Amino acid sequence: MTVKIVVQKFGGTSVNTRELREKAALKVQETQKEGFSPVVVVSAMGRKGAPYATDTLISLAREEFSNLDPRDLDLLLSCGEIISAVVMSQTLRRMGMKSVAFSGAQAGIITDNHFGDASILRVEPDRIKKYLDKGYVVVVAGFQGATEEGEVTTLGRGGSDTTAVVLGIYLQADYVDIFTDVNGVFTADPRIVPEAQILQGLTYTEAAEMIQQGAKVIHPKAMNLAREYRIPLRVRSLSDEGKGTLICDISTLTKEGLRILSQEEPVYSIAYRRGLAQVRVNLGDSENGELKIFQSLAQEGISIDLVSLFPEGTAFVVDETVGSKVEEILRREGFEVNLTLPCAKVSLVGSDMADRPGVVAQLVEALKDANIEILQTGDSHITISCLVKSQDMERAIQVLHHKFRLEKAC
Repeated sequence: MTVKIVVQKFGGTSVNTRELREKAALKVQETQKEGFSPVVVVSAMGRKGAPYATDTLISLAREEFSNLDPRDLDLLLSCGEIISAVVMSQTLRRMGMKSVAFSGAQAGIITDNHFGDASILRVEPDRIKKYLDKGYVVVVAGFQGATEEGEVTTLGRGGSDTTAVVLGIYLQADYVDIFTDVNGVFTADPRIVPEAQILQGLTYTEAAEMIQQGAKVIHPKAMNLAREYRIPLRVRSLSDEGKGTLICDISTLTKEGLRILSQEEPVYSIAYRRGLAQVRVNLGDSENGELKIFQSLAQEGISIDLVSLFPEGTAFVVDETVGSKVEEILRREGFEVNLTLPCAKVSLVGSDMADRPGVVAQLVEALKDANIEILQTGDSHITISCLVKSQDMERAIQVLHHKFRLEKAC
């Protein structure tokens, strides 16, 4: 008999207390009752300050040791997820389910040796499958694996999302469930726009673009893997009985009877990214000035966004944390530099923006009526982004959400 598998990933805030772990266990139990064999992936419990959270362990290492070897740091950081896996497995047993806890290495996750940001080379899932065949729920510590030589490695930020998706690929799971703090993917951050609506279905491309523009749905690396291997994702919440948001291909959305937003609306979501700085550079009489600018930043490993070129100069956006460094580099090269911070990027995410007359006009009109200054803009086939001062970001999101009537989305 073929085993139908669902991988269910629970983040740190979903397993931080006994009450939350029991809620998570009920979701696992529901999945069993639906005829699936669950594989559970867990993050370390809680956020910074909680005793076993990853950021807490990082702080411990930095406070105690000035230069901890990357190998030893990975060994330390892996403990948070292992503790979480054992505790979650015991919770499942207490609620009457057969369960076994695995570290990443025990689950057969083989990585390269780039400590701190390892890439998964392959998964050897036979041990997981053996326990699934016996009716066990397998709980896997996320964020980690091991090299061919058995050295423990961690996968970098968002590593538990990556663990879940890669296990879904190798186990040929029907779905990968990502349990988060919210009930699904929304038309905008519901903490900023209370009337924001859940998007019941998104294509891989739509979800990937929202994430690229700052929506905190799932880690970009995991999203790209899901899209490449066509593994359906469900973004859900412990506190909600709904189905959340299904991320899959168009044919599956159609089969599920969900709206295909890209065929109906010019704009279906608003994403944002805080903590940015705008850099405006006057080229003066510099020959090949733009080339010098971008080469200098590339040599320093600095990423840029929203690049605008014009005869007398250029403007672009960098992370706020490197704003002063960029200014110093370019002044050293002889350029006149103006730095504006803190800034935020607000992005309309939709489809066929270039073929939808009036979208830019509506954006400019809405922000002008709200007296919000647009510092810079950029666009692609499915996004239009504008840079605003951080103090204006939330109001910009609210007025644009209303302007494009996203509260009526479903």
